[in-house]
Amino acid sequence: MRAKGNRPPSKTARFVAVAASLILTPLCFQDAAAFELFGHRFFEAAPDPDISPDAQRYTVAIDTVGADDGLHAAVVAASALWTGRDDTPPPSTAAFLSRVNAEYGRITAALYREGRYGGTIEITVDGRDPDAIAPDATLPQPVKVAIRVSPGPLFHFGKVEIAGAPSFGQENTDFKKSTPAEIGLVSGQPARAGAVTESEKLLIDAWRRRGHPLASIIKRDTIAQHDGSTLDVAITVDPGPAASFGPIAVTGTQRMDAGYTAWMTGIEPGTPYSPAAIERGQKNLRRLQVFSSQRIEEAKKLGPNGQLPLTLNVAERPLHVFGGGVSYATEDGAGVEAYWQHRNLWGHAESLKLSGAVNGIAGVDPKDFNYDLAATFTRPGIITPFTDLTAAVEAKRETPDTYTETAVTAKIGLNHAITEQLSASLGLNVTASRDKDPQGTDKFLLTGLPIGLSYDSRDDKTDPHQGFNAKVSAEPFYEANFGNAGVIADASIASYLPVDREGRFVLAGRLAAGSILGAPIDEMPNGRLYYAGGGSSVRGYTYRSLGPKENGVVVGGLSRLEGSLEMRAKVTDSFGVVGFVDAGNAFASSYPDFSDGLRFAAGAGIRYYTGLGPVRLDVALPLDHEQAGSTVGVYIGLGQSF
Repeated sequence: MRAKGNRPPSKTARFVAVAASLILTPLCFQDAAAFELFGHRFFEAAPDPDISPDAQRYTVAIDTVGADDGLHAAVVAASALWTGRDDTPPPSTAAFLSRVNAEYGRITAALYREGRYGGTIEITVDGRDPDAIAPDATLPQPVKVAIRVSPGPLFHFGKVEIAGAPSFGQENTDFKKSTPAEIGLVSGQPARAGAVTESEKLLIDAWRRRGHPLASIIKRDTIAQHDGSTLDVAITVDPGPAASFGPIAVTGTQRMDAGYTAWMTGIEPGTPYSPAAIERGQKNLRRLQVFSSQRIEEAKKLGPNGQLPLTLNVAERPLHVFGGGVSYATEDGAGVEAYWQHRNLWGHAESLKLSGAVNGIAGVDPKDFNYDLAATFTRPGIITPFTDLTAAVEAKRETPDTYTETAVTAKIGLNHAITEQLSASLGLNVTASRDKDPQGTDKFLLTGLPIGLSYDSRDDKTDPHQGFNAKVSAEPFYEANFGNAGVIADASIASYLPVDREGRFVLAGRLAAGSILGAPIDEMPNGRLYYAGGGSSVRGYTYRSLGPKENGVVVGGLSRLEGSLEMRAKVTDSFGVVGFVDAGNAFASSYPDFSDGLRFAAGAGIRYYTGLGPVRLDVALPLDHEQAGSTVGVYIGLGQSF
């Protein structure tokens, strides 16, 4: 006899157990698969609304026979099936087969770009020729796609003939490669298709720079000689007639004066045609900050007297704009600034900007903060389209550790852009100030006549990779309360050198110097003397904490010398790292005498790249801790440090 507890289950009990197992087992797993019971489906994920119920999923494998890594990568990058394998699948079999058939042209073009003109491409879908599959066929989910590419031999250019080419001499240095031969269109070089198309573009651009706006390629013959793996190329260029600028029609202006807008391009009807003049005109319009877009279009044919009519299309921005920003440094404290601007007062892009800033927020007492209030009026195109008039009134209060200065400045000046990179300025400044320091309180009335030159060839103002930014200025002055006349001279240069071809590694350097001649230290406003230290000077040292001392207190100097060296590395598209060394000091004499030596700091930082520029975080270690007063400085801002 069997014990009662070991009795075998009845048929009904077995049915219940099986049903419970079918129902409960999927509940034990978070990502359980769907199943069907009595005609009903359970635990099935909701369909993606963006994916068609008839979508054809696929997998793809690409085999490049005998290709090196570079050629294989070029083929893979050209394949839309490969690059889109994780995207939304084609909505139907027909759409999927259309995408498959487009692969032949894509991969062929990639082979041509690599100089392979004898290659073969084989594609199978589910092991079959895609042309043999009906558009409404039912295929496996996912279906296997196999692409086999035999690239064939590398072709080289054979005969290269260019008719109608301009005489290439000393070309514009802005163009790194200025002849077809430099691009690679020369007998014996690999016959990459890009060398042909880029050469055609270069030939047209060369004629355009010579005053022929309608230059075109009227014939191109490319013949592949498969027996010798060469490609013969014949190109015929029609330069078209030389032309001069015609009238400029303006569309899109509302509050701006249309005639003034055309004049601000700097393009004079009747002068020889130049694409550089058009580019400069568009840049000059951009700097007005009045237009959200501006585009100069060239006519397709010449008008009377060989003139090329132009059409300037613009779209105006809102009249008013406001903005602000924040900054922070452990040594200098926090800072906040804001501005409001009216950018088109009377139709000639006149702007009025009201701005304010509070800096040096390192405590809770407002008396220790730095304040700056300013009103600035700018009138572009005062004499020429590239000359601006600026008038401003500024009131500020500075409270560094060594002095307190309250000053009001009125200034007016002209700035003229000689070229796109070179500009000159001339102005008149009058400053009334009151200084308080450990030696007492003084009042000053200083009148200056600043003149300056600046050269800026940086490729990007907030994140430069190459170019220079150099400034030199001299300000003859007269100080009325002490009766001193002299000159304040300043010079600085920053240079940027890309270490690699892609510009991910950049070596950046900065050097700045200044000198005051004609007045002793104790008869100059503290705000015009030289100090060093701070986020824009020698990082790691407190703002304006470096300079000559009296009774242990920094009093400012009559000269300064500063320098920085940075290695910038872009690790990913979003993040980068920086290592840097800073050095500098201010000196009691009118020329750096190095009696107190230079102060050095070293540090590192990270960069987060945004559309407005890199967000900067730097950590600096002063190498003279006694002079610095701290062991580390942290700085946060927008844009590279220089």
